[in-house]
Amino acid sequence: MPTTAPLQIVIFRHVDDADTSSYLDAILRAFQGGKDTQNYLATGEDLGIQIEVFSVTPAFEAATVLDDFCHTVTVVLADSAFLGKGDDALWNWLAACWNHTRASSGRHAVVVVAMDERVGKRFLEKKPDFASLQLLQVHSLGEQTIRPAMFALFLLHECRARLAAALSMSLGFDAGYLKLFISHAKMDGLPLAQALKHQIGSLAWLPKFYDADDLPPGSDWQAEIEKSVGASLLVILRTEEYDSRHWCQQEVLWADEYATPAVLVDARTNLNHPAGVLPLDRVPSVRIPDGNLVRILFLALREGLRFLHFMRRVEEMKKSGALPDPVELRVFTFQPSMAALLRACRGLTSSAASGTVPSVILYPDPPFRAGTYEAAEALVASYGPAGTRLVTPNTIAATKGAKS
Repeated sequence: MPTTAPLQIVIFRHVDDADTSSYLDAILRAFQGGKDTQNYLATGEDLGIQIEVFSVTPAFEAATVLDDFCHTVTVVLADSAFLGKGDDALWNWLAACWNHTRASSGRHAVVVVAMDERVGKRFLEKKPDFASLQLLQVHSLGEQTIRPAMFALFLLHECRARLAAALSMSLGFDAGYLKLFISHAKMDGLPLAQALKHQIGSLAWLPKFYDADDLPPGSDWQAEIEKSVGASLLVILRTEEYDSRHWCQQEVLWADEYATPAVLVDARTNLNHPAGVLPLDRVPSVRIPDGNLVRILFLALREGLRFLHFMRRVEEMKKSGALPDPVELRVFTFQPSMAALLRACRGLTSSAASGTVPSVILYPDPPFRAGTYEAAEALVASYGPAGTRLVTPNTIAATKGAKS
């Protein structure tokens, strides 16, 4: 049974609608990455999420297009040419898409962006089926120049929500709730942390965690911080003092061992720095010399989506039989460090140790490079249950399953 891909984005726009081109560019930038920073969007790698762009009716029925993936987010960039030049077949397809989405119990989503209120009104009048469809009015995204970037931010969040809804039960926590743990040195990072907290708070759809506010009185604050780091997305504000502060170091080490998704904000101003000792190589980073805090949120949401996208892929691997059932499984969404591998090996249960249940440690492609791979294999062989496999999805596919 083939594994179903976790997520796709289907976009509709007319090529004659010039105002929607910046929105399309922002979406492609958000999901497919790029080499250069552009305005409010940071650089990044391709997230591996399929994007299809249509200006005419797709060749297949709406239900088929949507259900070919675990989740489909349909985006309509609605402006005058799209409304005036779309034929009946296109509007019938969009109506069927909306009806199928409504009946999917949150599996799929439709987001229609109206370039102005009159366009939105005309869109809703196209089909009676749209009566229950809530549009996103473009003016709600803020100042005109920032709107494409803010929509890309919102779309990253919407895709996270689709993946999280299906993962929450299997992961044992509300995967849709994105806690941002802001790790900073209070000596010189507090103003930036407070500014970022304010920026996060301005987005009603983005829940937040901030260590200065959320530690309950009378709690074991060290245990609370460790617990929060392990269940959050770590935003590392690396100022000049950061690397020298004990608790900043500890938060990074916990994030590495717990396989916590993380992003790095390099806010250092000096030209020269000593060699670093913290495990930050796997963490995507951003600089904000212009004070653009939106770029931090953009990178954080991308990393949160990448984390959930891989976790959703793993769930589909279980369903397809690519992973054995039952299995003792430890999943990393990045190439794990030796410390992280050691914690994973020690966390495998007695059933795996007895050999009654196979044990697998899974991480994304590409595999470790030569030398590191042999060291990782030796560590797993020494500290994991006998027969524990350290594999990537492509390794599993090439060896016809995780039991090989």
